[in-house]
Amino acid sequence: GGQRITIDWLRALAPGDCLDQFRLYADELIHLAVVLDIPEIFRTERRYAFTRVEALALLLARFKSAADISDLTRKYDRCRAPISELVNELSEFLDDRWSHLLDFDTDGVLAPARMQQYADAIYEAGAPLDSVLGFMDCTIRGICRPSRWQRAAYNGYKKLHATKYQAI
Repeated sequence: GGQRITIDWLRALAPGDCLDQFRLYADELIHLAVVLDIPEIFRTERRYAFTRVEALALLLARFKSAADISDLTRKYDRCRAPISELVNELSEFLDDRWSHLLDFDTDGVLAPARMQQYADAIYEAGAPLDSVLGFMDCTIRGICRPSRWQRAAYNGYKKLHATKYQAI
């Protein structure tokens, strides 16, 4: 067997290992399990019991990995059936509890007609494309120095070659 997921075990993990296995640091995972309102003991339909932290960690590990569920059984000392049932039921629980926050406003600001108005306004203001409907935060992503078009890819502010995604 592997190691059951506990708060103490998570906190003992190196931060990079925790991030690699669950995509969150230990304290973030522990806090998220509480704020997502996962019950202290999460019981599946077949009465498998998981602490809220173990339940969320297993769900995150399952979503993070494209590997077979048997990898999780070896790594986290749980059988296939409980993990499988947990992943399905916790996903449903979170969807039932939080789906109202995941609903897009397709009748308001994100309605297709509205988005076309945004694109038209941006185009009329001088944009070269007629399909831009908004702008992002201009995050600069470093790239390897290109063999061609170096000047176009160089970012003098950050002093590196980069791409900058700005429009949607």
